[in-house]
Amino acid sequence: HVLFHVPAFDAYGALSGRDRDAMIAGARVEVAPYKKDPADFVLWKPSTDDQPGWESPWGRGRPGWHLECSCMIESLFGITVDIHGGGHDLIFPHHENEIAQSTCAHEGQTFARFWVHNGFVNVDAEKMSKSLGNVQLVHDLLQQAPGEAIRLALISAQYRQPLDWTDDALAAARKRLDGFYGTLRRLADVEAGPAEVPDPVMAALLDDLNTPKALAKLSAMANAANASDDPAEQARLKGGLLAAGALMGLRQQDPEASFTTTRSDSLGKDEIEDLLRAREDARKTRDFARADAIRQQLLDARVVIEDTPDGPV
Repeated sequence: HVLFHVPAFDAYGALSGRDRDAMIAGARVEVAPYKKDPADFVLWKPSTDDQPGWESPWGRGRPGWHLECSCMIESLFGITVDIHGGGHDLIFPHHENEIAQSTCAHEGQTFARFWVHNGFVNVDAEKMSKSLGNVQLVHDLLQQAPGEAIRLALISAQYRQPLDWTDDALAAARKRLDGFYGTLRRLADVEAGPAEVPDPVMAALLDDLNTPKALAKLSAMANAANASDDPAEQARLKGGLLAAGALMGLRQQDPEASFTTTRSDSLGKDEIEDLLRAREDARKTRDFARADAIRQQLLDARVVIEDTPDGPV
């Protein structure tokens, strides 16, 4: 075995903020007899004939878990990277060890300028994991909602915070997305102003990617656009909504298309039109129970009716 001697690196523990006793207590394995210090970690370990291995000055072996990542980063990106990500559970010991070995291998050069650690995704209050069998796959979720709605659900929590994934959360994201598109559809005849991301949205994103705050600013802008009858104000707000949406990967479809896109289990456009006509006929004959039943049938298929002076939309 080849090990990194932790006491030789004074900055060890700076990322996790752990003191020495906490680091030793948090070690994943029992202290091996070949370690000089309990916190020492493996850089290279021997391989048996049935394990992957490469020849080295210390015999046939393979890199330790932490060294694999440092080597891949250096090979693909160089000695220093701008952003290094990962889950909260990797801060110690994995990322702490990456910093130690990469920094010392290159005479103290910075390994990563920024560290971003995401919270866990929970499914109905349980951590998403293969062992629990509750892993959500994107290609399955796309049968329930468009990709933009999935993205919106994922960024509804700030990345450092845990995210509780539920069917209700996805439905709420889809409804919120529909609201954004509804605003743009109402502004279809308004020529958008300058495509500039509004300062409040950008400030939220620059605050450690505070996506919930940025989305709240977008909602406020959409509400203001819906309430405004000033063409100049509408144009300004529309330009800001489009620019912010493009930055965050939202509202990339034509507004009208976003409402007419259907899934295989949804009502087709002709069926929707037939039901709308049937509802109008029921209202004319004052069969309001029938009209309400049709409205509910459409709602169940994600079709919302807006009654306007010119008829239902």
